Amino acid sequence: MNLGKEQGRPRPAPAIAPRWPAALSFVLLAAAAPPVTIEPGAPQYAAGADEYRRLWRSEGARIAAALEAETGLAFPPEPIDVIVEEVRPMTSYDGRTIWLRASYSPAYKKGTLVHELGHRLALTLENHGGLDDHRLLYLFLYDSWTDLYGRDFADHMVSIERRIGPNYDAAWTWALAMTREERRERLRRLREGE
Repeated sequence: MNLGKEQGRPRPAPAIAPRWPAALSFVLLAAAAPPVTIEPGAPQYAAGADEYRRLWRSEGARIAAALEAETGLAFPPEPIDVIVEEVRPMTSYDGRTIWLRASYSPAYKKGTLVHELGHRLALTLENHGGLDDHRLLYLFLYDSWTDLYGRDFADHMVSIERRIGPNYDAAWTWALAMTREERRERLRRLREGE
């Protein structure tokens, strides 16, 4: 392919990606996702860890891209260690470790993985504007779920999370009282330190 000058005029770069083999496109997309290792916390959680690994291999780049697109933030290059056990899902304060529950259904595993990666991405914001971690997360999580898996999926995940406790319910009520555009604007102001 000639990418140089032709008849004295620079040629625009061609749209290469659509012509690349699917495997190469997957490798390039996967390279955009943060480096993630997924391990069972104990041998009895190996099957659950395998499910999360398959999910990450098949959808990790897409999940990362959706979260980054919705937030205007980028995942840092540092690796994320995911430990799968029978625990309440959570992300460490420094974002380097995520714990996920082994026994969740496949759909709930997807929702939870996106939720916890959203917490990791939110840690890159210097200004939280006085928001707790779930109000901050809910500025973009619903819209990321919707973009990834559709509105029915997002609504179902919200209904499950509302039952976790009153703080989750209150945070969802607060976030969903805004339109998507209002949530984006609120997040933009936080990103820009306003």
